[in-house]
Amino acid sequence: MFKFDYFLYCIPQIAARLDVTLELTFVSAALALLIGVLVAMIATYKVKVLYPITRVYVSFMRGTPVVAQLYFFYFGMAVYSTAIRDMTPMVAVSIVMSLNVGAFMSESIRGALLSVDEGQREAAASLGMTNAQTFWRIVVPQAVRVALPPLFNDVINLIKMSSLSFMIGVPDIMGAAKILGANSFRYFEIYAAVMLVYWIVILAFSALSKWLQRRCEQMY
Repeated sequence: MFKFDYFLYCIPQIAARLDVTLELTFVSAALALLIGVLVAMIATYKVKVLYPITRVYVSFMRGTPVVAQLYFFYFGMAVYSTAIRDMTPMVAVSIVMSLNVGAFMSESIRGALLSVDEGQREAAASLGMTNAQTFWRIVVPQAVRVALPPLFNDVINLIKMSSLSFMIGVPDIMGAAKILGANSFRYFEIYAAVMLVYWIVILAFSALSKWLQRRCEQMY
């Protein structure tokens, strides 16, 4: 039988590890956004030498499972790298998540940059604006509005992806659920509480995404 009182007991126990999940998400999102912008710029302007490298990187990261990437990095590459062997699980997960989601973000950003009509760039040039002025004043404001929804989806995917971190010992939400399960074996109530906590967090991020989209539409 479903024990509602135990379900209610589990919610604060699991939510207590929410700080670990959010820390992983925010750190990884910041690094992924940096990677995404750099890769998108290289792809948009087809920078020699770097362009084919970034295409392979994006294809590899988007075409392989995150679990395999995490295990390959933390267990496989650790055999040959002392730095990775001495790395904390938290740092390792952040790196893998950043590299993975950075590839997805780069495509969203590249699509947003290319969505700006070329005629607007030509009009800016005819007014005497430099390439840098055109980029920051014309391209970026419009690209941000286009890129915002998919970028927030990527951040939401990061929140869900962070649940894999317990597999290498990070004490996140799923780690807390594993400890509770080992003590009580009430897995139905425990993982129902886990899903509820994740659902509430993702609903909050979705609401924030919609609010930011409205703000962007008002500003531009």
